[in-house]
Amino acid sequence: MLLKQEEKREDPRITRTRQLLHQALLGLMIEKSFEAITIQDIADRATVNRVTFYSHFQDKYALLEYSIREMFKERLHKQLSESAPFTPDNLAILIRAVSEFLREMYRACPAPHGHLDSLMEKQIKEVVYEVLLSWLEEVPHADNVEQRATISAWAIYGAAVQWSQKTKPEPVDDFVEQVLPIIGASLKVG
Repeated sequence: MLLKQEEKREDPRITRTRQLLHQALLGLMIEKSFEAITIQDIADRATVNRVTFYSHFQDKYALLEYSIREMFKERLHKQLSESAPFTPDNLAILIRAVSEFLREMYRACPAPHGHLDSLMEKQIKEVVYEVLLSWLEEVPHADNVEQRATISAWAIYGAAVQWSQKTKPEPVDDFVEQVLPIIGASLKVG
């Protein structure tokens, strides 16, 4: 299972409001830098008041974290089904998804990235960890699954960052082919 469905069904109004705030932030980021965006700008664009914003997010950084996580999860779900099992091919898809997402983010948000780097790192590694952990938990007699998932999530993210920040990176498929055996070895069980 790709990401556990442990989250409770969210009230559709909450989902809709968060989506409005998410879309407002993305629209504003096209127009100006994240640092220049205010909570009032976001609330106005989303057609909600500031109190509503704060009932959903602590600050604009929390909204940015949410937005990054949702964008990456959406990208990943398009490439890897919820029920995708742990296979080398699916691991390659996961590595490719992380790499391509980072490459696009770095292209869309020119340096300096400021807070974006650490927020992006945290959210992507958490999603990758959840995917890897769900795969490893399905493997009979697997040991140290949390540790393996953590190490592999960090390895995938670190390798993808290095690749995505190259001036002229090799094609993504070549990159995935190079790192897949290394990351796959850390996930071997039994």
